[in-house]
Amino acid sequence: MSKTTPQKPYTPPSNCYQGTELKPHPGLPASRFYAFTLPSRVGGHLYYPAPARRIEPFPS
Repeated sequence: MSKTTPQKPYTPPSNCYQGTELKPHPGLPASRFYAFTLPSRVGGHLYYPAPARRIEPFPS
């Protein structure tokens, strides 16, 4: 049997797009991103974001 080495996370080469503007600005407080943790209402259901990713009926 051959030994397996632990996988390193992928890092793109320096000449490729790094996506730096898609990351939160280091000076912004976490409270500015609170809305992204709330569920979205679509029709008669609430869709919760990751990691829960659950769907519940909208309370009437």
